[in-house]
Amino acid sequence: MQLGGRIQSLAVELEGGRAHGGGGLLHGRVRLQLRAALRLRALEVSAHGRAAVHWLESRSIGLKVVYRDYSAFETFLCRRCQLIPGILQHFPKK
Repeated sequence: MQLGGRIQSLAVELEGGRAHGGGGLLHGRVRLQLRAALRLRALEVSAHGRAAVHWLESRSIGLKVVYRDYSAFETFLCRRCQLIPGILQHFPKK
């Protein structure tokens, strides 16, 4: 769905104003400013966190150097939260 320039600004502001170190709850606000009226069916925020690591190990065997290549990937956060619970109940379908 195209919004046609109705969104003036959208910001996610974490409490304390700094990056989150992990391992706890996030607290903050979502600020949405509109230029014109917009009918909403849902308002959700979704957070995804992924990590990737890569390293090499080497060892000498005589005159040769042997390398081992390692890598790993992990998803450590995948959350979705409806910001206005029951919003669909407040607006009748047309």
